[in-house]
Amino acid sequence: MGALQAAQRHYDNQLPPPVSETPQERTERHWIEEGIDQLMRGADYVFQRRMRPQQGVTYERFALAVDEFAMDRLAQSRSNSALGHLVLDGHRRNGADAQISTHKLLSVADPDAALRQIAAELLAPFAEQGVLAQAEEAQ
Repeated sequence: MGALQAAQRHYDNQLPPPVSETPQERTERHWIEEGIDQLMRGADYVFQRRMRPQQGVTYERFALAVDEFAMDRLAQSRSNSALGHLVLDGHRRNGADAQISTHKLLSVADPDAALRQIAAELLAPFAEQGVLAQAEEAQ
C-alpha cells in the first residue's frame, strides 16, 4: 500500500511539460490577464480597432456567464437554500456571510480561480484583435 501511495504522490506532484510560447502568444496571454483583472474589478474590457466596431467583453456579459455557471452549479447542488442564503446575506449587507454563501453556491475548490477561468474563456476569442488594437493605439 505504501508503494502505491508513493507512486500516486509522485504522479500528483509532477510538473506539466515546459511550454514554449511565441511572442504573440505571450502578448495575447498578457492581454487576457489584464482583461480578467478588469472584469473582476467590475469594469468592461473592450477595444476598438480603426474603422471597426467595438469588441471585447462587458462586465454585464461576464456577469451573465457567471450567472449561468452559478445556476448550473446550483442545479447540481444538494443544497436548495444556497441562493436564498446569498440573497439574504446581501440584503443584510453582511459581506463576510455573502462571500461564504457565494462560495457554497459555486461549490468549487477555488471560487476565484473559477471566476477567472470564466473571464479567460470569454476573453480568449478577442485576444488577437485586442493586441492589434493596442498596437494601433501605440502608433
